Amino acid sequence: MNTVIVVGLYLLALAIRLLAAGELPFPTTEPSAYYVNVAQNLIAGNGLVADGVWSYATPPLAVPKPAFELWLPMSTFVSAAAMQVLGSSFWAAQAGGALLGATVAPLAWAIGREAGRTHGLDGRRGQAVAITSGLLAAALSPLVLGSVVPDSYTPFTVFMLASALLVPRVIGVRDGLPEHEGARSMVAGLALGVAMGLAYLSRQEVVWQGLTVVLMMAWVLRWQPPGRRLRQAAMRLGPVVVGGLVIVLPWLLRNWLELGSPLPGQAVENMFLIDNEDIFAFRDRPDAGTYLDQGLMTILSNPVVAAWDSLLNVIVLQAFPVGLVGLIALVAMRRSPALRRPTALVALLVGAALTFTSTMLLFPVATLWGTFMHASGPLLVALGVVAALGGDALLARISEMRRWQKPNVILAPVALLATAGLLTAFTVYVSSEQSRQTQARYAALAVSLQAAAETAGRSVPGTLISDHPMWLAWATERHVIALPDEPPEAVIELGGVFGATWVVVVDQRGRYPEALLEHSARACLVADPMPLEAGTADGWLFQLADECATS
Repeated sequence: MNTVIVVGLYLLALAIRLLAAGELPFPTTEPSAYYVNVAQNLIAGNGLVADGVWSYATPPLAVPKPAFELWLPMSTFVSAAAMQVLGSSFWAAQAGGALLGATVAPLAWAIGREAGRTHGLDGRRGQAVAITSGLLAAALSPLVLGSVVPDSYTPFTVFMLASALLVPRVIGVRDGLPEHEGARSMVAGLALGVAMGLAYLSRQEVVWQGLTVVLMMAWVLRWQPPGRRLRQAAMRLGPVVVGGLVIVLPWLLRNWLELGSPLPGQAVENMFLIDNEDIFAFRDRPDAGTYLDQGLMTILSNPVVAAWDSLLNVIVLQAFPVGLVGLIALVAMRRSPALRRPTALVALLVGAALTFTSTMLLFPVATLWGTFMHASGPLLVALGVVAALGGDALLARISEMRRWQKPNVILAPVALLATAGLLTAFTVYVSSEQSRQTQARYAALAVSLQAAAETAGRSVPGTLISDHPMWLAWATERHVIALPDEPPEAVIELGGVFGATWVVVVDQRGRYPEALLEHSARACLVADPMPLEAGTADGWLFQLADECATS
């Protein structure tokens, strides 16, 4: 029976994701275009390189550039694996994401099953909680779209769920209660290390899951004498470290050889962002001095603003109603054994709490642009399980008040699933419109650029500068580097480094395009600004001079 449920949940989740993928013909985010572009280069035999350059924090300053100076490669590996079979297309990348992302449903079922047993539910109610958890993971909007707009979200979520299920076995508990002292599994420890290593190749926030494992181990072993406690912890955590290093060390070596450092240097810079445009800085990289110059009130308010934005937009609205119901149930059921014992559900919740807190405090500006959102999948699955538990508890209370012979196990899941399903359908529709409009806009922009080049009696340069480097690289099949929000003189200097003289501005962002449309800027150009047809809006083409002439 359990096998049928697991397979059924996976196939349902896969069908939902493939249907959604069919409605999204173009990457709806630039990071997604980046991951897929690197996968296409990998399949073509060019290695892990990107045609779009979005950061100048890490050498080499050249195109194509070795990829993943900050982001991590797992999404690209998933896309490339699917492309080997289905061809080097965006659809193939989406199919790979859907095949992996569909596993969240049976994984959520397993976490919900353990939570139901730990909570003390009978077989009927426990199975209802587990199935509801799986169905919510199958249909919840962020989990669906995260699978078919390929980026770090889905692989991080999947491997974090897998690691959470392994944590109780490694620390020596079953259904939240300690097993006999000798019970431990080296295989489980190695598997946990591998799962966390794969999660690291998706997103760096897995470090907080590592801290969670240590905290839960300390909780389980707290009654033992210090000497024995340390020996037990070393024996149980040793295989975890070995399994993780087997996965992570080759990647760190690659970074050392390709980028000059095993660790992403820009991660530190992201702590000092004043505005998201600082990511694209060329001359003036963000640093502690500029961040402190904002003033104490701004520094203190940034984490508050980031926390409120993440709570409202990521947890409550995007995952409605699961996020909201899960938070309410988390408070209402705080004394439940499923939430007070070292279970897979608790591993997810503690890891998510540490991720949320650290992101708000360390990267408050960056998280407004998606840092926490892309790491929120494990939390949303955990809240789905808690919501299922809360719905069961509420219906059990109502059933008792009405003197029903059996607690109703259907009403709460149906209400949650119906609302989540409708929101997912609406979100897919909106994303589909966005995807098609972006596709049409950049197709028109590519045609307009070609026409401008023909008018000038030349071809479109091999390297361009743009405010949307990844989308433009995708549409034009050229190398495109990010336009920094810096004066024209800095942009000319940047163009000299990369051999790029054409600037394509698609949207209003920072000081552009106005900074190059002003009369005073004409001394930095070799021709008048040229409007470009870009679907429903116009873009601009600027041709840079070697330097800004002085009057």
